[in-house]
Amino acid sequence: MRKFSMIFLLAFGTLLIAACGGPGTSEISVDMTEFSFTPSSNSVSAGSEVTVSLTNSGTLEHNWVVMEAGYAVDSPFDATDQANVLAETSVDAGDSSTLTFTAPSDGGTYQVVCSVPGHLEGGMEGSLSVTP
Repeated sequence: MRKFSMIFLLAFGTLLIAACGGPGTSEISVDMTEFSFTPSSNSVSAGSEVTVSLTNSGTLEHNWVVMEAGYAVDSPFDATDQANVLAETSVDAGDSSTLTFTAPSDGGTYQVVCSVPGHLEGGMEGSLSVTP
């Protein structure tokens, strides 16, 4: 009986440790058109590996650009903004792409924009919420 109890406790402890092991992964899907992201806001876990599946249903190239914490793009997108990018990818019209990056370890709301000239001004903006 005592041997069974020890085996049970070891197995339970192993499962408990595995369940608490790290931030894991987050997967989101975004459709891009003129001039919006659908959905415009997404949420991921802090420190998780984020995989974003992007589909460009529009007729123009679009970008999905996540800005650093506390930074907000003041139109138009320029070189100063580019220096504050956390993650980005471009998708040609009618194409799809996948972007993988590590979410920040700090919780908060991060601005997402399309950096193609005129697109942010046209309303192509969203957000990425990072939860602890």
